[in-house]
Amino acid sequence: MQRYIKLLMILFALTVVLSGCGKRYNRDDFIGKTSSEIINEYNSFDYTSMPIDEDGLYRSCQCGYTIKEPKKGFLGTSDELLFLILFDENGIAIKCSEGNRPGG
Repeated sequence: MQRYIKLLMILFALTVVLSGCGKRYNRDDFIGKTSSEIINEYNSFDYTSMPIDEDGLYRSCQCGYTIKEPKKGFLGTSDELLFLILFDENGIAIKCSEGNRPGG
């Protein structure tokens, strides 16, 4: 009986620890923030579709962070996966999605 209780406690502890290993990027953390606020919190973007403007903001463009690097394997290469953030004309994040790098 003691063994089962210990085993259940270990399984419970593992479940609690592993449940915290979720996605790195949460959409709610980005929407409504400027690109400069996001860069200050998460570092520079891995992908940008337009250059930064004179105010230090990305406007009317899409930027992103790498979620999964491409891997070369025996059967081919897997695609890179990005967390993409769409910015409006004011430099405010309005939409987030996951996808491949636009243009290849």
